[in-house]
Amino acid sequence: MAVLESGVAEYITAQATVTVNFPVDFRGNALVACKVCPFLTHSTDMCQLTKELVPFPDKYVGGCCPLEIKEDKDVDI
Repeated sequence: MAVLESGVAEYITAQATVTVNFPVDFRGNALVACKVCPFLTHSTDMCQLTKELVPFPDKYVGGCCPLEIKEDKDVDI
């Protein structure tokens, strides 16, 4: 276990890849919005990935959202 009483000499960077599935209805309409993302805390409308307070999460994706659409779909994040 590291002892940090005298300070921090350096940091080790770690990365994670997450997958989020946004729903598409039977007419082909996608709902790409923070309200259906599992990383949104609904009580505060805060993204747990970016710690951003998301305005209008029912309609939009936060401005700092790191998610990228993988499939060739005509949707914007």
